[in-house]
Amino acid sequence: MPKGVSVDEEAVAAGYQDVRDDESETKFLMLTYQEDNTKISVHKSGSDYSEVLTELGGEDGESLRAYVYLRVVTGDEMSKRHKFVLLTWCGPSVPPLKKAKMSLEKSQVKTLMKNYAVEIQTSELEDMALDNIIERVRKSGGANYGPGK
Repeated sequence: MPKGVSVDEEAVAAGYQDVRDDESETKFLMLTYQEDNTKISVHKSGSDYSEVLTELGGEDGESLRAYVYLRVVTGDEMSKRHKFVLLTWCGPSVPPLKKAKMSLEKSQVKTLMKNYAVEIQTSELEDMALDNIIERVRKSGGANYGPGK
């Protein structure tokens, strides 16, 4: 990890397990840079993913760097299952040097969030839309069995 940036491992690991827990209502965990960009820590978690989209689409989202771990339900009429997605958001106004550092810093985040079906890195809000994410997860899963349409 680049000098000067750390991850709040205990809080992130607890949030990660909460999202993965089938008994939990928590569907997302959002990490952001805090303490003057020296620490990656839990920004919020919850059951309503639209909170993330509202924040990323807001005024601060333009310059925000964030990692989101998301639980979605996929499958067909015959089989529903939980899948997990790692999203990396780098707002369009983030300076180039900070964008470049994110790739190194993300490696530390990924050591704590190991299990996911799809990884998406973007600065486009459209890519973060839940329908688009579920479609990417569905396509990554291969065959989609069911009675058809």
